[in-house]
Amino acid sequence: MDPVQAWREGVNVQAAYNNPQTQAAVEATLIAMVAKTLRYLDYSRTITADQDIIDAVEHLRLEFPAMKLEEWAIIFHRLKTGQYRPGYERLKLPELVSIFQQYEGERAERREENWGELKKHTPNNLNDEQVQALYAKYAQQRREAIEAAKKETEVKHVPTDERGRWNFIPYPNTKDNEPEGGDGQKG
Repeated sequence: MDPVQAWREGVNVQAAYNNPQTQAAVEATLIAMVAKTLRYLDYSRTITADQDIIDAVEHLRLEFPAMKLEEWAIIFHRLKTGQYRPGYERLKLPELVSIFQQYEGERAERREENWGELKKHTPNNLNDEQVQALYAKYAQQRREAIEAAKKETEVKHVPTDERGRWNFIPYPNTKDNEPEGGDGQKG
């Protein structure tokens, strides 16, 4: 998953943590991400105690509440691949914070570029008629989407006899898919 897709479709860490149903799963996922990365990197001076890992996860979660779970995964993947290199084989909380800040800066640059592109293509001012036309267009699109969803859920009824059995089963490999007499018999 790339950073843009992670931002658009990702799960916000703080929102998922504040939900009592997902709180434990989010905490466990974040702790596992940090622990696996630290174990993988095998630096000489790093966080080793379990309580220190838990404290680091809590600090990062509170310090960067806008981050998505997928963005955490991207950051730790980049750490493993060497895109973020802490110095002197040291990876403790201050280094993790600076790496998260560096990622936030990269994300901000991408979002500003996207915002600039968006501003180029949007008109400066819309009059009332244009706004009403846009609302009408979006309302029509929503109605069409609702109707399409209703059509997808409709069940096609097949003609059956008095016992509930199908009168005719069309087979695609036969020459005639429709019965002539309507009762499954030819003639």
